[in-house]
Amino acid sequence: LYLFLTLVCLELVLSPVPSLYATYSAAIGIMGLSIEATLPIPQILSNFRARSVKGFRVSVLASWIAGDIMKMFWFFTATSEIPWTFKLCGMFQMCCDLFLGGQYWVYGEGEPVLKGHHDIGMRMNGHALNEKEIRLG
Repeated sequence: LYLFLTLVCLELVLSPVPSLYATYSAAIGIMGLSIEATLPIPQILSNFRARSVKGFRVSVLASWIAGDIMKMFWFFTATSEIPWTFKLCGMFQMCCDLFLGGQYWVYGEGEPVLKGHHDIGMRMNGHALNEKEIRLG
């Protein structure tokens, strides 16, 4: 609510001053694009730490990648001028989403690695041993 009210106030105060408003408007746009482009990073880091994508839905990943493909197609085929800021942020976001796709392919939906047990990759009869089985030997 505070953010919304602050943005409304800035809009009302700065809109009568075209030169200042242009800078403000561009800054808000760049911040918004940057935030949106970096949204996948926490998921990438979480998957990397757990060595798993368990709980991350493939339908979400597919919709993100499909949306990225459509956005890139529009950015580079539109007849109107699309600023390079949009294109660069879109390309970064698409790279992050494709990296998530790579993590999904590499890690699968397997069980996450327990903290402190990264070096134990023990398997017996084709299935991973759980922590209790490992302690019991």
